[in-house]
Amino acid sequence: MDHGNDNNNTIEQVEEMAQELMRRLDLLSGSKVQDDISYGQYKVISVIHNHGPISVGNLGRLVGSAQSTTSEMIARLTKAGLVTKVRGPYDGRVVVVELTDQGRQLMRRRRTHVRESYQGLFSRLSKAEQEGFVNSLKNLDEILSKLTH
Repeated sequence: MDHGNDNNNTIEQVEEMAQELMRRLDLLSGSKVQDDISYGQYKVISVIHNHGPISVGNLGRLVGSAQSTTSEMIARLTKAGLVTKVRGPYDGRVVVVELTDQGRQLMRRRRTHVRESYQGLFSRLSKAEQEGFVNSLKNLDEILSKLTH
């Protein structure tokens, strides 16, 4: 029996399921209502929203992208009026990124839309399915947390 081939098939299945899951969650969370920003840009705005003013380096680490990629996204978001760059309060050499009023409004709209989408999903599930869904997400989060720390 070739366990290497079995592992490859399993890995391919996991990869396909993960991509499909991300696509479906992306649709459900309203990414098609993008307010003219990409998913990556939304992810950057979301991290800034959750963490407050943040350095470009820390933002890149939290988003999981290279500093050059993060800087490019910040430049686009600045041009769109969604974020602004300021000098750090403790070290003027550090550039800190924060949301503008327009960026905060975008986050409120998107979060409202996401919550409404999830509410719509939950309204179609039985109580047992809801609990199973939440427990599955908790288990997945726990497993991924162990693997990524």
